[in-house]
Amino acid sequence: MSEVLRVCVLLGGETIPAWQANALRRLLADEHVEVSLTVVDAETSQRSPLDAIRRGIELREWGVIGALLAVLRRLRGPLPSQERVPVDDIDALRTATRRRCEPISVDGWKQRLPDEIVDEIAASTDLVVRFGFGVLVGRVLTATEYGVLSYHHGDLREYRGMPMGFWEYVHGRDTAGVTLQRLNETLDGGEIVAFERVDISDADRWGGVKSRLFEASESMLANGVRNLRSDSRETARPDELGDLYTTPTGKPVLTYLAKTVRGTL
Repeated sequence: MSEVLRVCVLLGGETIPAWQANALRRLLADEHVEVSLTVVDAETSQRSPLDAIRRGIELREWGVIGALLAVLRRLRGPLPSQERVPVDDIDALRTATRRRCEPISVDGWKQRLPDEIVDEIAASTDLVVRFGFGVLVGRVLTATEYGVLSYHHGDLREYRGMPMGFWEYVHGRDTAGVTLQRLNETLDGGEIVAFERVDISDADRWGGVKSRLFEASESMLANGVRNLRSDSRETARPDELGDLYTTPTGKPVLTYLAKTVRGTL
């Protein structure tokens, strides 16, 4: 494989979580892969404290849990896998062409990239890796040869939506999945490019579940790109999709609190 794969990385800001940085470094260890373009979400940096308060009210009781978790993160620090790494610490991202853009809202919860950005992506790259922006729709999904790759921290054949690893933890599952998917316009319904099943049977808190999922994620980007570029094309369209989960309310929140207390004790 001699042809260089040109990658566009979509970013949420000027830093990324450590697990994403590690995934990119593993991908870029292949001399036939380069990052030629990064696109940064300019809208993210414009969100105000008032936006956070408004969002907390919308989340009801989960907003209170989220606020408490934020306080704990400040006291204890983030999970190692979620430590923020400056984008410019990664040579390939620092030297790549960088564009900033504000996504266009679609139906109030999806996002479409501006046409001029999509045109540049199509002209200069072969693959897009989504580490920023929201639920993408529109031309960007098919603008490059290999499409848009995005992580879903769950097995999309069983658990779609969010929060990552939460429902598997609350439901007492022994395992959880991590899916690297090639996006289409179905939420968490893309083609499976790489998949890992992770043992969470002895994880006594949700943070432990997330840590294991992030750790499993680091090697998957390089593996998924290899699958896409191989002659065998070891990818799969899911035969069926799991239930779509969203922000918990009511009994699942109480179950989460009870399990967390037991795990802490």
